[in-house]
Amino acid sequence: MATQNKTDIGLIGLAVMGENLALNMESRGWNVSVYNRTVPGVEEGVVERFINGRAKGKHIEGFTDIEAFVESIALPRKIMMMVRAGSPVDELMEQLFPYLSPGDILIDYQVAELPRSVDAHHSGRV
Repeated sequence: MATQNKTDIGLIGLAVMGENLALNMESRGWNVSVYNRTVPGVEEGVVERFINGRAKGKHIEGFTDIEAFVESIALPRKIMMMVRAGSPVDELMEQLFPYLSPGDILIDYQVAELPRSVDAHHSGRV
């Protein structure tokens, strides 16, 4: 499905649900890019453990640099965000915006904070 060595879809957030969703998409023929933040002393090596563990030998590429992650996905990009609702989503979107192109799609799976996503959409930022 990927074009010109780009992946089909990107997924941010490698907690249990994110890992399982990435594996599910890959099992259906999708080439997947995954990203997880790195917080020294708190959240380190998440991407590497997943890529060298459950995702080993699969069509899943791991990134710890958000720009490289975004650039790895075929246009128009489809990026799923599986991060905790609230300010982490806002912070993540601010990091993503400089690298996105018109027509790219951000999918926020944290519906507990749906009004925040709707506000971001209406602001023209998404």
